[in-house]
Amino acid sequence: MNTSTIVSYNFRILFFCTLISGIIPQEIENLVNLVELAMEKNQITGSVPISIFNISLLQILSVWENNLSGFLPWEKSSLIELEELRLAFNSFGGSLPMEIFNILGLRVIDLTNNNLSGSLPPNMGSILPNIEELYMGNLTNLVGNIPHSISNCSKLTILELSSNKLIGLIPYSLGYLTHLQYLNLGGNNLTSDSSLSFLISLTNCRNLTTLALYLNPLNGMLPAFAGNLSTSLRTFVAYSCKIKGRIPNDFRNLSSLLYLDLSANSLAGSIPITIGNLRNLQRFNLSNNKLTGFIGDHICKL
Repeated sequence: MNTSTIVSYNFRILFFCTLISGIIPQEIENLVNLVELAMEKNQITGSVPISIFNISLLQILSVWENNLSGFLPWEKSSLIELEELRLAFNSFGGSLPMEIFNILGLRVIDLTNNNLSGSLPPNMGSILPNIEELYMGNLTNLVGNIPHSISNCSKLTILELSSNKLIGLIPYSLGYLTHLQYLNLGGNNLTSDSSLSFLISLTNCRNLTTLALYLNPLNGMLPAFAGNLSTSLRTFVAYSCKIKGRIPNDFRNLSSLLYLDLSANSLAGSIPITIGNLRNLQRFNLSNNKLTGFIGDHICKL
């Protein structure tokens, strides 16, 4: 990366779309009018220099899928105008910087696949009122509960919290996120009551297209009202969740389903004839359950 080139222009947008290597130079702070810094999908190494956090006009910081590491020195940050923070698929370490959650204008946070540790702030709904997309999957040690206050993040469309160490009940308040389109809570240690009542609340999310709950010990009965989830739902994945009972007849209402995976649970009884109404289904997995009866034409003709 050519440092002299970077500091010799009055850039507002700096975008590296070719495969570059090297480090981000400290002199980048001289670009005082920079509003967008995009260096994703390169081979940049080292740490993010403290000087980047002094560019007070910066609105987009996107360095995902590089080889960056080190700590994120956010405690001295001047990035009060930041709207998009994309740091995914790097090796940033240390504690999850709580200062990130104090930037009122943030619309996108993507910290996926980093070596960060911490928990979600209990008041995140009040301090991130404009958040639309939150990606925090596969962090080294994201622990604690999903705070009920997340329901106040009313603009949220994407919530990705998979492959972490989250515990506690899946909050009923998720149903207040009426713009939610994508919800992935898979691969945690989340639980529910015996009737999986959080699914009732999610019936309010009429734009929901993806619901992933896999590898959580939900230990409940799949309720009939699961068939009242969004008719836009295309993916419903809940394998290895210790789900009991029967497959509800009302699943026929989920007419947009492309992918349904309820494998490795304790479902019993027969496969309902109404499953045959899911004419768009492309992937269907009910293996490793306690189902009985025949596989009829209603399944074979899907």
